[in-house]
Amino acid sequence: MKIFLTLYVLLTSVVAHGAIKEKDFPLLEQGKQILYKEKVNANPWPRIHIYQIVDATPLETLAIFLALDHQKNYLPNVLVSTPVKHIGPTEVYTSYELELPWPLSNSHYTHASDFKKVSDTEYTAKWWMITSESAESVEGSAKFKAYKGKTLMEYHSLVKPKSFLAGLVKSSMLEDTLASIEAVRAEIKRVKKEDQSLLRKYEKVITDSLKGINAYQEIIQSLSSKK
Repeated sequence: MKIFLTLYVLLTSVVAHGAIKEKDFPLLEQGKQILYKEKVNANPWPRIHIYQIVDATPLETLAIFLALDHQKNYLPNVLVSTPVKHIGPTEVYTSYELELPWPLSNSHYTHASDFKKVSDTEYTAKWWMITSESAESVEGSAKFKAYKGKTLMEYHSLVKPKSFLAGLVKSSMLEDTLASIEAVRAEIKRVKKEDQSLLRKYEKVITDSLKGINAYQEIIQSLSSKK
């Protein structure tokens, strides 16, 4: 599994949802990732909270984070990411295939995602499971808020896996999730430097969706016609 060995990880046992410790802001400003783990009853995997600062605007950060058909091109272990259905302009179902560590088989699942604009300097997103071969339930949310000319990105997730072997790969799950969130930051850095047109494309998806346009409909129809 692909792991970013240079990640700085700060682990704690319990953290309130959305709360980041004041002492950790200097680490964030140095470009480090902060990870908090929260034990949830008998679930083999904890609820996780990841924080990082991204050198981009909140809109740019959200745009790449929710570039649904592009995620497979930059998220580690994601082999397929295909938007399949609009529920509303901002709510889309996306089908995925995820490579999982041995002894688990690859996971095929469909997630719903939605987002909203809180203000010109803050956006939020959420996602949840529709179907999954490997999870009983999935819930996640993210916040993208302006911070000193950049964006403070928060990621919160809880996955209840089906497999009784899931506890054996908890460390891999944490490493892979950190790598995925780091990959968002790396892809934003790349497109801002090398592929502004791609960045603007997905910014437009967000702004069109907020205007009530089903921005992924053309892609969905194109893929459906090829079946």
